[in-house]
Amino acid sequence: MTMDAEKFWKKVKLLLNEKNKNQEWLCEKTGIILSTLRNKIHLDRMPTLEETLKILKLFNLSMEEFLVYPEKIQKNILNIPVYEQAFSAGKGQFIPDSADILEYVSVPSDLKKYAENLRAAYVRGDSMEPTLFDGDRIIFDDMGYDGQDGIYAVIYNGSGFVKRLQKRNDSLRIISDNKIYAPIEEASESENFTIIGKVRYVIHKLQG
Repeated sequence: MTMDAEKFWKKVKLLLNEKNKNQEWLCEKTGIILSTLRNKIHLDRMPTLEETLKILKLFNLSMEEFLVYPEKIQKNILNIPVYEQAFSAGKGQFIPDSADILEYVSVPSDLKKYAENLRAAYVRGDSMEPTLFDGDRIIFDDMGYDGQDGIYAVIYNGSGFVKRLQKRNDSLRIISDNKIYAPIEEASESENFTIIGKVRYVIHKLQG
């Protein structure tokens, strides 16, 4: 791990802060002795490899994800991973089985109730203009359709899209906010269509 102990423990502190947890909770979940943990933090010593893997597993992070995680603790802020995969506001973006985390973005803490289910990705294309633009980052949950109309991240015929959905009896209307694109009607039980989750926040790319 290309990180010194001070940076390592700062990131652990941030992760605990975002979950509203403390060192005692970490020790309880990982089996690390509390006095051992506090001594290593105080003396700027790295945990053992076994302890490191237990800590990363607790926060559901790979080593690579932990290395790019922000070091600065900010109050009333959540840090959400931005995945390499993108969601198309156009012709469709291929969704791989897995995707690397490119960076983290900060979003308001009022999204904390969705924290365990939030993801972020880029928007590609113009079909959701003027609501979403190419290069914007969407923060969405992975909880599927919440029963309400809105903008969702979806998979349609194997490609990822971000679209506005409207429920109509036993079908869904898939709408592009850009009026040059015609709406699509799809059966609610269609095997070609999967709703990943609702868009909860948008970070706009500066235009012009």
